[in-house]
Amino acid sequence: MDPSFIGVNEWNEIGSVLTYLGLAVLFIVIFASNMLLGLSFIPSHIITGEIPASAHKLRPVFYLVGIVAFVVAVFCLIQAFNGVSVLDRIWNDYWI
Repeated sequence: MDPSFIGVNEWNEIGSVLTYLGLAVLFIVIFASNMLLGLSFIPSHIITGEIPASAHKLRPVFYLVGIVAFVVAVFCLIQAFNGVSVLDRIWNDYWI
């Protein structure tokens, strides 16, 4: 039940997995905030008159940034899940 020795290569792979997971969280927050701005805040503030109606033209920009952030977040998650195979070399029975 002892894990094997964790060498430099394994630590590098663990670090890249954690980096990709952190980036995925960051890009999900960017996605959510842009969608919230584009779908909720801008239309409601235009209706109440707090911002000018010309701000309606900014909504596609928020959608585009949100969609790009979502695609990058999915890419980061895929890379993180591909890198998790390092756990098999360290601890071959990690479901315990």
